[in-house]
Amino acid sequence: MLIAAVSDGAGTAKRSKAGASLAVARFLRDFAGIDTASVDRSFVVEWVSSVRDEIATLAADEGNQVYDYACTMLGAVVAESGAIYLQIGDGAIVVGTEEVEEYTWIFWPQHGEYANTTSFLTQENAAEVLEFEKGAPVREIALFSDGIERLVLDFSAKSVYSPSFRPIFKWLAATEVSDSREPSETLVAYLSSDHINKRTDDDKTLVMATRVDPE
Repeated sequence: MLIAAVSDGAGTAKRSKAGASLAVARFLRDFAGIDTASVDRSFVVEWVSSVRDEIATLAADEGNQVYDYACTMLGAVVAESGAIYLQIGDGAIVVGTEEVEEYTWIFWPQHGEYANTTSFLTQENAAEVLEFEKGAPVREIALFSDGIERLVLDFSAKSVYSPSFRPIFKWLAATEVSDSREPSETLVAYLSSDHINKRTDDDKTLVMATRVDPE
């Protein structure tokens, strides 16, 4: 079973890093070993409410407002029998399709009416903007923050630009399995390169996993 989560703190919120860290920690803990078949939208709505309540308690203890911890939330659980996905905010979850080396998005990034606006886990109507979906298990998956969007998504066609993912997934499939909890040095170098930074100036969080064997 794969449990993956990405949370991007709002740049204008002074404790957004704490909110994002809390949200990811809760997802990894609460969805560990869960039966994906038993999870429905109401289950996830209750989970979102519980996380928001915990953030509200933290805010009160620290003398802050809930908005000070504003963060997005993307989560995925992929088991042998099926998969579940949830999202609040921008960024996206992309999976490999049955067609070789082609990719599709699960949810399109949530962008607000104005530039650089989105939805957050901490807002009062988080349950209303929550997106939830169940599906078949997948062999390739990527979750990423909005800093990656323009590199891999075609906004005019509302599709994934598959050529951007193919070489990274091929590289990933060929890497050695490691117990290290540190980000891949190769991936960090790639995302920090001038070529990438010329195309985006936002945070670049990218989580990828594959079951595909190297050629």
